[in-house]
Amino acid sequence: MGSSWRVRAFGHAPAAVRSRQIGAGIAERLDIVVRQMSHYDPESCLSRFNRAPAASWVELPEEMFRVLRCGIEIASATCGWFDPTLGEAVSLWGFGPDPASVFPTEAAALGVLERCGWRKLRLDPTRRAVWQPGGLQLNFGGIAKGFAVDFVLDWLRQGGLAAALVEIGGELAGFGVKPDGTPWWVELENPPLVAQSLPETLLALSGAAVASSGDWVQRQWAGSRSISHLIDPTTGSPADGPTAGASVIHDSCMIADAWATALCVAPPRLAMRLAAWHGLAARLVFRSGPAGLQEWLSPAMRAMAA
Repeated sequence: MGSSWRVRAFGHAPAAVRSRQIGAGIAERLDIVVRQMSHYDPESCLSRFNRAPAASWVELPEEMFRVLRCGIEIASATCGWFDPTLGEAVSLWGFGPDPASVFPTEAAALGVLERCGWRKLRLDPTRRAVWQPGGLQLNFGGIAKGFAVDFVLDWLRQGGLAAALVEIGGELAGFGVKPDGTPWWVELENPPLVAQSLPETLLALSGAAVASSGDWVQRQWAGSRSISHLIDPTTGSPADGPTAGASVIHDSCMIADAWATALCVAPPRLAMRLAAWHGLAARLVFRSGPAGLQEWLSPAMRAMAA
């Protein structure tokens, strides 16, 4: 799915046998996520839904249905600034398995946007089915990594490990403490080059998750213009606002992942209001000139730092 993963874990069983079992279990869980939710795999459940005929119900596996339902809930909570139906717009700009040879016009982007929209989806929880209105394409790039972190971490916890830290594409979650009694310390991501203008922020991840989104990740050049992989749901084009990045701490990495995406794309004032209104522990980073950054901490984040 265009990303990497890393797991650190501690337990008390014989290391050689246990490590093989752990590795196989992690691989099995990640394979489930890829088979169901990868927009890189043309045979994934997500890709098959995107090709489904108009006006049809498509039954989904349990995990994918769970992620989609969560995505729709956060789309509603964020007034659509997180939208899992922007798959065609993401592909149009070349952020997927096929890079764009020619970048689209504004008119083309708006045309694609007409086929997107989370409100067009209908869910049937009884059958775990979703309505394909026709031409709508899902993309879980802003939520699947977080789900995968939770999915792997839950399996490690159920397996009786004493402590673990899971990282997938920069999203992290952990439980327990290391054998020396110290927690899992992680540092919040900052934009490169100008990151020295921000203070270092360390988190102890014991029973918590953190996800970050930034406009410096997966950038491409469109002529003389550098574009972000983050798509503005109001224009169908790459976001180009003053927000450089967002980080969210939550019990669920899946929820943190989707919220970080929304807060990074939404207008700054709205993003700050959303974070405060929903009680999110969030940090937003804004550009304040060609070489400067400013950070904003939500009330819940400030309370954690107190």
